[in-house]
Amino acid sequence: MPKGTIMTEIGIRSIGTSVPKKILTNADLEKMVETTDEWIVSRTGIKERRVLGPDEKLRPHVVAAAKTALERAGLQGKDAGFIISSTVISDRFCPAQSYEIAHDLGTERALAFDLNAACSGMIYGLGIAESLLQTRDLAWGLVTAAEQMTTATDYTDRAGCILFGDGAAAVVVTKERPMHRLLATELGSIPSLVDEVQIGGAKDLLAGRTKNFWFRQNGSTVMKFAVRIMQDLCERVPRKAGVDIKDVRYVIPHQANQRILDAAAKGVPGPAEFISVIGKYGNTSSASVGLALHDAWDRFQTGDLVLLIAFGGGLSWAGALIEW
Repeated sequence: MPKGTIMTEIGIRSIGTSVPKKILTNADLEKMVETTDEWIVSRTGIKERRVLGPDEKLRPHVVAAAKTALERAGLQGKDAGFIISSTVISDRFCPAQSYEIAHDLGTERALAFDLNAACSGMIYGLGIAESLLQTRDLAWGLVTAAEQMTTATDYTDRAGCILFGDGAAAVVVTKERPMHRLLATELGSIPSLVDEVQIGGAKDLLAGRTKNFWFRQNGSTVMKFAVRIMQDLCERVPRKAGVDIKDVRYVIPHQANQRILDAAAKGVPGPAEFISVIGKYGNTSSASVGLALHDAWDRFQTGDLVLLIAFGGGLSWAGALIEW
């Protein structure tokens, strides 16, 4: 940014979410694999998760989330300047999910694209939206995160199938009455760990190599990385904004596993409360931060500092500090 440039205030005005009606409980999983409710809860904190039906698409959920966010912001989809959509697995490869959303909202002219930073995607979208609003003649746009991780879940794998759920979230990001200001964002990755989290491709499915397609991860490596990077983000992002982590009121982390959240929280100084909704949604990849933010939205008071942090495949990481 050139010296003397005045930074525009940018923030979130509203949020919307949508999840499938179908609920997959731990009791249901007990009938599918060798597991128990006690085993699942003690290791993950998950009690149930929302899952798409066999013929149910993700598109209606992300559009419903976007429409709710627009209604709450008093805006119309036709006027959106951009649509950034985070998704690991959309309904189809082409067109991109962002263009499907633009079509269904009646958007007239918008910069639109999908991104895949896995579980960090919602915050990646916020960081990119911040840059767009600072550098282009745009007033506001949408950032969405919609995931159907159950599509890539092997329900014979007792360790992996207990984790995932489906859902969608959307936020209006604007420089017109931003309301909840973005104070700082940080985006990054550790490419040397690229193979620690994997989902295969279409060729695996077409060739019958389903074992290569299903989600898999090196759990031990990912947990160590997740705890370390979330603690680091709790220091780095507030410092970038010129505040102390001890002044942060709430932390909304990626909802991967309650053990990870608890371990990360223990290493963060100050009174910040780590928000968890993993019990009822499971791990919804990049949608998880949005779902947690939505569920806690009415708890926040003017002046509260809310820190969003995430990690994901890549291995990616991201953080955003919001002043309420």
